[in-house]
Amino acid sequence: MLKRFRQLSRRVLYPFNRRKIYPSQTVKINGDTFFIRETEIEDIKELLAVERKIYVGQLPWTKSAFLTELKSSIPHLYLSVFAESELLGFIGSRIIGDDCHITNIAIIPEYQGRGIGGRLIDEIVKFAIMNRCETVSLEVRMSNKDAQRLYRKKGFVSKAVKPAYYNETNEDALDMIKIIEEE
Repeated sequence: MLKRFRQLSRRVLYPFNRRKIYPSQTVKINGDTFFIRETEIEDIKELLAVERKIYVGQLPWTKSAFLTELKSSIPHLYLSVFAESELLGFIGSRIIGDDCHITNIAIIPEYQGRGIGGRLIDEIVKFAIMNRCETVSLEVRMSNKDAQRLYRKKGFVSKAVKPAYYNETNEDALDMIKIIEEE
């Protein structure tokens, strides 16, 4: 009963309590300095530019999709990572029930493999713990072996294959989940 009340109260009260929940911070990742902060509506144009770099001109998420997520009444956290003033990548998540679902994660190709994606995942896991989630979940393209390797390193395991999940290519997705251990 308490679990259902917590879920309901989170959803009902969230729009009224929505303010920045993530303290902006400068971080060192493998010797490089980056700035991580909550994503703002004003960042959407840059988010789309990051997507274009990664997906060769394609836009898996539209401007309206990002706008809907950032203004959602569902508890969520979107983070952007910068070097100087250049947006290098972002991660998004939303909480539904006891699961924190990573909706997207993207790092521009020149900065992939430098630990930035892993750090962003760590920040989302902290957000999930703060919101008493039991799991963190995500989907990843079957062809994206590098991302799958990172997710496994971060404690995610395969749950199922979602056939033809990605509309633009009909590619299957691997559904992955991480059980949050109590510390």
